[in-house]
Amino acid sequence: MPGLIPHLLAGTAMFIIGRYYFKNYFESSDKVNKLFYLAAVCLIFSIIVDFVLIIYYITEVLPFCTLLPYHEFVQILAVPIAVTALIFLKFAPDFKHKPLWIIGMWCILLHVTMDILIPDTGMNIWI
Repeated sequence: MPGLIPHLLAGTAMFIIGRYYFKNYFESSDKVNKLFYLAAVCLIFSIIVDFVLIIYYITEVLPFCTLLPYHEFVQILAVPIAVTALIFLKFAPDFKHKPLWIIGMWCILLHVTMDILIPDTGMNIWI
């Protein structure tokens, strides 16, 4: 599992991809607010799957080994939820913030993919 910095870099990359992929969505008078929302969605959805670990690092209520199965369970649940949401968004009628939700679901899938492919760095939460 990579740390916080790689997840934030992935969220930033998704922001750039989303900004250029959904160019038409950002060509309005409310461009600044929409870009802010896109940045917030990308960064939040890039780390939201790790909320169990975030609770651990903030509070250290339980041992790390105790919370790790819950973290894995959340990741196992996040993948089908994100895929189902993407399928729903594909066939759903257009609504106001559809591109934001699409990028958010892709951020979740990218997060889980990173956690699977990038080797564990130990207890370092940053790298």
